[in-house]
Amino acid sequence: MKSSVAGLFALLLPAAAGLAQAPPAPTPAAPAESPGQTMLEADESAMAGRAYSYDPAGRRDPFRSLLTRMENRGGQRPPGIAGISVDDIVVQGIWRTRSGHIAQIRGTDNRSYLLRAGDLLYDGEVTRVAPNEVTFRQNLNDPQSVKPFRDVTKQLNVTVRP
Repeated sequence: MKSSVAGLFALLLPAAAGLAQAPPAPTPAAPAESPGQTMLEADESAMAGRAYSYDPAGRRDPFRSLLTRMENRGGQRPPGIAGISVDDIVVQGIWRTRSGHIAQIRGTDNRSYLLRAGDLLYDGEVTRVAPNEVTFRQNLNDPQSVKPFRDVTKQLNVTVRP
């Protein structure tokens, strides 16, 4: 057993001796740069923005807050009912028809619109129109919220004149 180990060692010794040779010395024409110099150059190019670029590829910007509202995100809203937010609605009246109740609202453009249950708004939909109130389901863009929506009820404030 000792002879087999000695034979194996004798075979590996010349190969290891070949690997242990020193690499050739650098030519005197090209001065060697210090590791600190290369690190400084890399930092300077990164600070100047030359070393890194970010391609979003359709993803959201990771540095923008998720808690910003839809209005602040830019872009124009569509005209009419589809561009009115639930928070901007003022109920002006509720009419009773054969097919059910219809709500008359005032939008942000100071125009009147008629809403029925099922109509879609900018950030929600009309779920119910009752004789004295309108219920909306508002979509939330809040990652901390348990539910992705909230129910908002706006009542018709009737003032009685004496």
